[in-house]
Order: sequence, then C-alpha cells, then structure tokens
Amino acid sequence: MSSNNDSSTRTWHEPETAELLRREIDDAHRTIRALMRRLADEQEQQVKTKQAYEQMKSNIMEMNREFAMIERERDMWRQRAEHNGSIEWTDVFPQLTSDEISAIRRAMARLHHPDQGGDSNRMKEWNKILDKLDKKRK
Repeated sequence: MSSNNDSSTRTWHEPETAELLRREIDDAHRTIRALMRRLADEQEQQVKTKQAYEQMKSNIMEMNREFAMIERERDMWRQRAEHNGSIEWTDVFPQLTSDEISAIRRAMARLHHPDQGGDSNRMKEWNKILDKLDKKRK
C-alpha cells in the first residue's frame, strides 16, 4: 500500500501505526494474562468447592450410618423390653443420688412436659420411674 498525502489514511509501515499496534497487542497480552489469572483462581475455587461437597457427602453418609446404628440399637432394646416384659428401672439405676434424680427429672420435664409441647403420657411415665428411684434411694 502506498501513502497518500491525506493524513487520515496511513499504512502499517508508518512508525505511528506500528507503535499503535504494539500498544494494542501489549494491552491484549495484559488482558489475556489477567483473564488467565482469573481463570486459575476460579479453577482453584472450583476444586475447593468440590472438596467441600465431597466432605459434606461423606459427613452425611457417616451420619446416616450412625443414625441406622442407633435405630437398630433402639429396636433391639425395644424388642428386649417387649420380650421380657417391662424393664424395672430401679434395677437399671440403683445408685443414683437425689441430685442426679432431680437433674434427670428437670431434663425430662424440659423435653416432655405438656407446657413445653411434650407428651404428657411420657412425662407421667418418667415421673413414675423417677419416683420409684427416689423411694428406693431412701
């Protein structure tokens, strides 16, 4: 291409055009490096997110295993109680002090008292058991 006398048309051979292209290429390289750093950061965050997700899955699986074990144990004790008749609670907890019995009574009241949204029948059962323990202690 040849140069015209008109200053608005320039060719790539002219030094100003070459310098402008170099600056634009440098800007493009800076932008690419910044994008590459950002991509690397996002990829690192993705790896961390995946690790957290895998850990959460592992925790949930472990909790499910523990829950299943607790359910099996509960069912086992329920079957034993049904097979052997009712459990004599005074034989299970023979050495409780008065303070321990009171603490158990307060804890059960927090869980089962009807005023706290609990089951009145369960509260009555606990009171009956704790009364037996209290009488046996005396």
